[in-house]
Amino acid sequence: MEIERFGTVAITVTFVATLLVTANYFFGPKYDPREPPVIHQKIPYIGHVIGLLQYGLRYFELLSTKHPLPAFTLQMLGKRVYVVNSPDLIAAVQKNAKALSFAPFVSFVSSRVFDAGDEANAIIHDNIDGEKGNWGLLYDISRGMHNALAPSTSSLDWMTKTMLTKMEHYIMLIEPVAAKDHVEINLYQWVRKAMTVASTEAVYGPKNPFNHKPELEDAFWDFESDLTMILFGIAPSITARKGCNARKKFIAGLNDYFFKENGPETGSDLIRARWEGNEKYGAEKWTAAFEIGDLVGVLINATPSFFWMLLHIYSRPALLEELRAEIANATESTTTGNTTTRSIVVSRLKEHCPLLLSTYQETLRLQTHNSSSRWVTKDTVIANQYLLKAGNVVQMPGYPVHMMSSIWGSDVESFNAHRFMKMEKKLKEKSSKQHPASFRTFGGGATLCPGRHFATAELCAATAMMVMRFDMEPVDNGDVWVIPRYKYGKVASAVPPPDSDVRVKIKTRKWMEDVRWKFGFEGSVSKFEVFGG
Repeated sequence: MEIERFGTVAITVTFVATLLVTANYFFGPKYDPREPPVIHQKIPYIGHVIGLLQYGLRYFELLSTKHPLPAFTLQMLGKRVYVVNSPDLIAAVQKNAKALSFAPFVSFVSSRVFDAGDEANAIIHDNIDGEKGNWGLLYDISRGMHNALAPSTSSLDWMTKTMLTKMEHYIMLIEPVAAKDHVEINLYQWVRKAMTVASTEAVYGPKNPFNHKPELEDAFWDFESDLTMILFGIAPSITARKGCNARKKFIAGLNDYFFKENGPETGSDLIRARWEGNEKYGAEKWTAAFEIGDLVGVLINATPSFFWMLLHIYSRPALLEELRAEIANATESTTTGNTTTRSIVVSRLKEHCPLLLSTYQETLRLQTHNSSSRWVTKDTVIANQYLLKAGNVVQMPGYPVHMMSSIWGSDVESFNAHRFMKMEKKLKEKSSKQHPASFRTFGGGATLCPGRHFATAELCAATAMMVMRFDMEPVDNGDVWVIPRYKYGKVASAVPPPDSDVRVKIKTRKWMEDVRWKFGFEGSVSKFEVFGG
């Protein structure tokens, strides 16, 4: 009976599959031969959608590895998705900011992520492409954000100092009480808590709702865990119930910040720019909902980046010691009575710690699994090579570019902490040139991430403090470092979080038991340039 039932199911599935393939052949979309070559899906109509749901943005990487082409076409739910892998073609896409625009994605994503209703969506969409001039909610807020996050400005210096002061507190919390003691923590759990509160403190200031309402941390990350299904918009109240409920919770918390506590008054220039932009266009009542997009930008990539950077360093003893010797050049000591205080002077890290900055960028090169998106607003030929037809989507995954040996060397698949130091040296000697589309972590072109300087400063400084204060070793697996897998299936994050946490043992470094550590601030602390940005 079971064999008979299995045979019936098999015949039915085969019959349906044959019908789908036949229908796709006769009634499927027709392609212009000038378009990038088509990568057909195993399951007609929905095969690529299933792949994207299963693997997130990594699906584009998997296809790019299997089909190493400069560009190719996917048919997905009635739309073509042009996947562009060649740095030359990516640069060509970025130069066509009008015909290949990011603005339509803002309108599409905001309607699903904010869930603020038609009136709010209309305000966001009004002149979103700038065709009517330099005005509109997106234009004004974007300009304000770029000004607030510009390097070497008082606004970004304030944010960086605020973040690191709060991070100093969370690092102090894991310091062993006695010299011979150690503390065991789940590393990613601690990183997530510290980064969530410290980074949001830099935005919202002393009235930071994530500091005063700890439940908002879990609410945000619950929302983030369901963000893929929310973006797909397939009955999110059912398929992403936890995330939708979490969104209501932290929007309520943020509403208190804006309307009951007058939070922006003591917050960063960044939050004031966003608040004032919303007021100008009559959208202030949706400010809390609109904050979701900015929180995603502040938290979901920096948090796992800090985790991966610590793992890369502590699992390599030689690199750890080399970094400690380097960072020591950016510290200063003072002694009062029996108390010695050592300060990591943040502004000195850029000049004195090229290996630290190189390690940071190499971590991003290997851990980045993002994809930059554009909407084709009119038929466009890029680099005199491929036709991209209007009404379709362009995706530019970063990882295939980061795995090109022609750019990064023969050891491209390995972690090489010195890689960017060597490349910077060649650039200074003018013995090589940097391709403008070679480093993709922060995107590129008109949508180059404005927060890249803040992210670099906070992560390099926080890592420096951890490295100088603590020894760290794994608790499990016989004290052997085991790097966890990625947690895939996310379409909003550039740097995926780990699939499982790592239990570690923290101990104060020998001879440092009686030393008090802190961050030191002199001059501008926010000018950290990265490769390609």
